[in-house]
Amino acid sequence: MRSVVAESLMLNRFERGTKFQEMKKVNQQLAIAANDAQFKTAFPELANELGMTAEENAAFAEMVSNLPVGLMAKAKSFVVGTVVQRTKDGIYVNIGTKFDAFCAAEEAGELKEGDKAGFWVLDQADYEKSAVVSHAKYLGWKHLEELKESGEVTTVRAFFVAKDKRTQRVAGLRVVFDHGAMKGIRGFIPYKETNDRRNIENMLNQTLEVVVIKSNPHNGPFGDLVLSNMQAMAAHSRSLVAQLEAGYIVEGTVKKILNLEEGEKGVLVELCDGLTGIMYSRDITSVPGKSIADIIKVGEVRNFEVKRVDHKIGKVWLATKRLDKIEFAKKIAKDQTYTGKVVRSYEYGVFVNIGSDINGLVHISDIKKAGFSDDKSIKIGDTVTVKVKSVDEARERIALQLISRA
Repeated sequence: MRSVVAESLMLNRFERGTKFQEMKKVNQQLAIAANDAQFKTAFPELANELGMTAEENAAFAEMVSNLPVGLMAKAKSFVVGTVVQRTKDGIYVNIGTKFDAFCAAEEAGELKEGDKAGFWVLDQADYEKSAVVSHAKYLGWKHLEELKESGEVTTVRAFFVAKDKRTQRVAGLRVVFDHGAMKGIRGFIPYKETNDRRNIENMLNQTLEVVVIKSNPHNGPFGDLVLSNMQAMAAHSRSLVAQLEAGYIVEGTVKKILNLEEGEKGVLVELCDGLTGIMYSRDITSVPGKSIADIIKVGEVRNFEVKRVDHKIGKVWLATKRLDKIEFAKKIAKDQTYTGKVVRSYEYGVFVNIGSDINGLVHISDIKKAGFSDDKSIKIGDTVTVKVKSVDEARERIALQLISRA
């Protein structure tokens, strides 16, 4: 620091006319130092070491204190300036530097001469050139800060899969905003904040929903913006779940057969826009002798009933049993034949499950007519073929005739 100030003083006092280029370089370094609070604090001691007179000390101190704050506006900093000229290429802005800063037309918005506004420094000024600034990016970064505070979901486009240089493991996605005030601002989604980690390559060039988890326009080569796709999808799911209530009928696609707690099977169902629901085996229509994989096929698109909703955690439980029973009942008609299992046995007859948990009664008289001596000859668990004798929809009763036993 001493050499910079000393050389500057020497050049300005004794060699102003002979070393102009050297003066510019030294004065540039001096300007940087003058904006440093640490330099201003150390100045009295430094002036004493240089042997400056009281008058020189006072004059130089006044010069330092009057240097414009924006003299060396740093890249990625915020500055405030006044538009002094507008051309077809852009606007020129007085931000307190030696040269007016330039803001390209596409970054200037509707600003006109005389307007005072905020700007984000794209390229800092030095002693010989003006700063390049952006009003649009300033607004974009300010809006990002608002999104971070509100937790609101926005969208970005993924353009690059970032990998660790040493391990080559996927580190995350580099993304860019293609819309609104934030257009052109770049960000990063860490691997752990992606919603589909197994297929991260497929997310390239896709529009992704994100929330802002960190926003610092003053760090990094393009600012420091960290986003989460996973949290955005969770928020999106909660908003969709908020529209559902128990008893609603929704369409979904069977995605996977699950192994749930205590050995129970289940089904993962995709409803819409990434929202999924879980269906337990006890809520699926049972078919004697068949597994869930035989009854529910992966890829099948069908209607499901919402059995329960937890709006707080954004979770949905589904069922098909009641819907299947209603649909099956519509198709039951006299003289149709079914193969089913005996599920209950009484003195007056047996009940047979003919499908979708719908049971019909084979009266004891019909058991004897089929050649069996009494109800004891037909046992629970037996597979039988029956024919519909009559359907009483009002009383929800079905009378069956026994045809044969397997």
